[in-house]
Amino acid sequence: MKSGRIAVNVLIDLYNLGLGSKTTFDFINKTIQPDQAESKESRQLLNDYLDWLPDHFANHNCDLTKLEILETTIWTDFEKAFSPPRMNDTIEFTVNAVTKWKADEKDEQTLEISQTELIKKNFLKLRIPEMK
Repeated sequence: MKSGRIAVNVLIDLYNLGLGSKTTFDFINKTIQPDQAESKESRQLLNDYLDWLPDHFANHNCDLTKLEILETTIWTDFEKAFSPPRMNDTIEFTVNAVTKWKADEKDEQTLEISQTELIKKNFLKLRIPEMK
């Protein structure tokens, strides 16, 4: 829940800055692009995944040092968001993610995922609040 909220808030922030709504997290170089997507929250999201990776690789009997590329790009088009029937205070939009990885001189691999999200319309300005 935390990761999804932070990721969508990064997209909302970019949208409200007039910079579109697309960002890339590069886990090898530890960067977030565009630079305007860099925030305390987005940096925490990147670091949470970097902290999780060693355990994930160990659980799958993989050598993390062999990883050459690992980046995730997420985006949405808030201009195409709409209010579902009888949900005037809500917007529906699709979040897309593409993860690229390459390890141990093998071919680059790509995984694409899309997910439909519903949020209160005012969150497009205020951001999705933190769950406590």
